[in-house]
Parts: sequence; C-alpha cells; structure tokens
Amino acid sequence: MRMDPLCEDSAGVSAFALDSGGSPAAPPAESHRPLRLVLAVAIAPMVAVTMWLGATSDHLQRPVAAAVYWSYLIAASMGAGLYWWWRRPASRFGPLLMAVGALVWLVSWQGARAPVAFDVGVLAEGPFFVLTFYLFLAFPMGRVEPRAARWLMVALVAGVVAFFLPWALFSPVIAGGGPLTGCAPDCPANALQIASAPKLVDIAGKAETYAALAVTLGVLAVYGWRLVAATPPQRRALMAVAVTSLLFLPAYFVFNFAAWVLYLGPGTLKALQWGIVVTRVLLPVGFLVALLQARGFAARAMQTLVERLAGRPSPQRWRDLVAEALEDPGLRLGYHDPASGGFREAGGERLERPRPGDGRTWVPVEHDGQPVAAMVVDEALAEDPELGRAAAAATLVAVENGALEGKLRASQTRVREAERSAREAIGRDLHDSAQQRLIALRIHLSLLNERLERPDEHDLIERLGDEVDQTIDELRDIAGGRRPALLAAQGVPAALQAVAGRTPVRVNVYDSGFGRPPEAVETTIYFCCLESLQNAAKHAGPDALVSVHLGRTDDRVRFSIEDDGAGFDPAAVERGSGLQNLAGRLAALGGQLRIEALEGRGTRVSGDVPV
Repeated sequence: MRMDPLCEDSAGVSAFALDSGGSPAAPPAESHRPLRLVLAVAIAPMVAVTMWLGATSDHLQRPVAAAVYWSYLIAASMGAGLYWWWRRPASRFGPLLMAVGALVWLVSWQGARAPVAFDVGVLAEGPFFVLTFYLFLAFPMGRVEPRAARWLMVALVAGVVAFFLPWALFSPVIAGGGPLTGCAPDCPANALQIASAPKLVDIAGKAETYAALAVTLGVLAVYGWRLVAATPPQRRALMAVAVTSLLFLPAYFVFNFAAWVLYLGPGTLKALQWGIVVTRVLLPVGFLVALLQARGFAARAMQTLVERLAGRPSPQRWRDLVAEALEDPGLRLGYHDPASGGFREAGGERLERPRPGDGRTWVPVEHDGQPVAAMVVDEALAEDPELGRAAAAATLVAVENGALEGKLRASQTRVREAERSAREAIGRDLHDSAQQRLIALRIHLSLLNERLERPDEHDLIERLGDEVDQTIDELRDIAGGRRPALLAAQGVPAALQAVAGRTPVRVNVYDSGFGRPPEAVETTIYFCCLESLQNAAKHAGPDALVSVHLGRTDDRVRFSIEDDGAGFDPAAVERGSGLQNLAGRLAALGGQLRIEALEGRGTRVSGDVPV
C-alpha cells in the first residue's frame, strides 16, 4: 500500500491512540475507576434491601413480584451502566444508566411502611420517568436533539413538576403508578401533606396525564424522524434501541390512553399493565445490546480491513475501504506530514478540522504518542470507540506498510544509482581499454586488407571488419546502458534474426506470437538467447543446426535454444559464469532457466518470464 506521509496540526487528545505494538489501546485507566468499583459492590446490598422491603411489605398488592421486578431493574440498569462506563469512559450513558438503577432503588422504597420512606419511593417515579425519556432522546450522542426534542423534555419536566408538587402537598395519600405497586388495602399516610385540595389534585393529575401522552407521541415521532434522517452509523445504534428499549413508550401510551381517555375495564387494563412490565424489563437490555452490537460490528470491520490490506490499495482506495467498513461515505482521511506538522489527503488537499455543528468529528491516529494520520468521521462514530480503534489500527498497519515500501523504493533507488555509477565507471574503463583495442584491431584489419590480393581474402577481411564495427557499437550501447538499436526498434525476433546471420553455425529463428513484452523482459531474453547461441557455436560443432523458438502463453513469454550437436553430461560439467548470469537475469524478473543435455544428443536451453 503506497501511503507516503503527507500534512494539519494534530494537537488535541487522541481518541484512538495505539500502543507500542500497533494494537488498539484498551480503555484508559482514569480517576473514575474507584467510584465504579464502589458502585459495583453496592449493587448487591441495594438488591438485598429491595428484596427485604418487598418481603416484609404489608401494603403492596404483589410484594414479591414487585421486589423481584425492582431488583432486576436495579441490577440490570447498574450492570449495563457499569459496562458502558468501563468500555466507554467518555460517554455519559454509563452514568445515566446507573442513575436509572439508583432511581429504581429509590422507587423500591414504596415497599417500606415508614411514611417518609414510602413517599420518597413514590416521588422517585417522577425523575425516573423523566430520565427514561431523556435516554431515548439523547441516544447515542449523549445530547438531546433536535430542538423539538429539547422542547419535549422541557414540557415533560414541567408537567411532572406541576403534577407531583400539588399531589404531594395536597393529598392525604399518594401511591405509585406502576403496575405492581398498588396498595392493598391502603398505603401509608402522606407525610408531606400540608393541606387538602382534591379538586386541584384532580385537575393537575388529568393535565399531567394528557401532557405525558402528548410527550410520548412526540418522542416517538422525533425518534422515528431521527431514524429516517440518520447516517448509517447513527441508524445502526438507533435501531438497536428501537427494537428493545423503545417498546416501553408505545406500551406506556396504550395503557394510559386506555385508562384515562377510553376508560376501559379493569380486566383490559390489567392485561395492558403487564405490557409495561415486560417492556420495562427490556429497557436496560436495549442499551446493552447497542453496545455489544457496536463491538461486534467493529470486530467485523477490523477483519474486513485487514483482509483488504492484502490487495495493497492506494491511499485513495484505502480511504474508500475505511469509509465502506465504517458505513460513513463522507469519511475523510489524511496522512501526517512531518514537515508541516499537519495532515493531507491522498490527493494532496489539506485535511481541516470540522467546524462545530457539521455533524463530523476529528479523530487523530497516533502510535507511541506520535501522529500518524487523522480522520474526519460522522460524529456518531465517536460514540463507537471500538470501531474507531479498529479503523485506526488498520490505518496504522497500512501506513507502516507504505513506509516499508518507501524504504524499499529508496533502497532500489540507491541500487539503481549505484548501477548507474558502476556502468559509467565500466564505460570509461571499456573506452580506455577494450574499445581502444578493438579500434586498433579494426585499423590493423584495414591495413591488412590493402596488402591482400585475392578477392576471397578481401571479402573475409571485410566481414571481420564489419563484425568488429558492430562489436564496437554494441559495446558502446552496453556501456552506456542502452539496448542494441535493432532490439529497441523491432524486438527480440528481429534482433535474433540479425544475430543468426553472423553466427558461424546454422540458426533458424521461429516466432510464435512473442510480441513486444516490457523492455526489461525483452533485454533479458535477448541476452539469454545471445549467450546460448554463442555457447552453441562454441561447443555444438561446425555442422550443428540451432533452432530458436520464441512464444507467449497466457501471462508469460517463453524461449528455447536447441542444437543437435555434441551435447554434454550436465552432472559432469560445472555451470559456468555465463549460464549463472543467465539464471540470475531471469530470476530477477521472476523467471527461471532450464538446461537439458545428453552426450551425443545436443543441448536445449529454455526459460520463461512473467510479463
């Protein structure tokens, strides 16, 4: 993956830092850990008190059922809250869920016979009711939005206060409104009463009922609108709660509408009450399911990203893969530029921090405290740190992989530079030694040709002179890093045809669609064939016939040089530097060389190279 480091100020707290091994860092240890431990230990005595109050109650209609119901809600809400708080220390939903459990514990005081304790239990239903609605409107971002939702919360709080205050102050008896908290035969006296105003209490009660029904419909409407308008990450979290915890709202609405608007009979209302009990049981479960679902989705996303790293995607393609895995089409990804201290995207654009209210959040990716990359993602993903850490870890691996490739490319550049310097040095040495000697030889041949008288001798000397001229030209090309001119212009078959005309043995060249493979492949195969032809001319014998076959199969080009000469025993002959060079040339391109020979049966040299 070619991810060269590119640039923006990475200051700020890293949301998804990684440990020294490149793995996602675990949830940080912070000052709230002792408090969480205390609260975890407190669950058992809270449940024990609730069970004792229920078991000893003489005024609840279903004391044991109420005690079990309250105990479950206490343990489930606080347990889910502790898990949230541990997995996501920055989220407010852990403390909120624990607050729900604490309020249920206060509600369970309705089992007490002491009037003050009983009154506290009844009045605790008000904040418990308000907090339940708040959880739905604030999930998953931890803030109530849009503006309509905030107005709904204001209306709900105002309605609860307007009802509970006159009810508590002007009623001789108050009782819980839950399905399991009715009193039989009577409830403890109201210790908070200061006067009696039954008409005021009745009016306040009806107003509170209608307001609560209206708010319930409003919350369902807002939640539905948020589901429709949500981005994929937000919708995933909202749906987990919608099919579990949120079921309480329609159950609550149906029961209260049937009781206070339709005035249905006791039998029907009793059945509907159990709907409230069941959906209340699901309340803490839904938020726990949302968290577990997020962790599972993060694990799958991480696996997908790691698998796709094998495809060595480009930086832009990697951004697309991360966006797809996180279900965030608008995701932006930038890589750190040590020169500027900022971040730039794959196309070179500067990655800027999102503005408040954009619905996006800035996610730095660090390794051992050093900036590596940064992402601008849907703000809902900030509430999924597991998913963010998965994307950060995979991105770190991708960048590290790219850095290794960068080192490899730098190493290859140094090798090529060394080759160029060596070639220049060899070229100077050839110019000062072998080339000068060949030029001198050409001059001597010309002088000798002037002294000869027979035409056949003149022709022989002319051919030798031409061979020396061609050798000088090829020597200059090779020393300068250039390919032979005919090879560069017409390819391997034509270049070998020309060589065949100068070889002292008979050579036939057969081309079966060899074509024009890449330059490096052409050059390698040309010199492999040239070396093999020279070996055949040297060892096969003057009457040997040599056949050169060139072809292409699928994604590989193939060649073979066969002669019907003397042959040899490969086991008895040590491979010379020429053949070793051939094998090295082919291996550098991923190819291979094969030599087959038998004494008296000739020799076959063949090889293939991927195109």
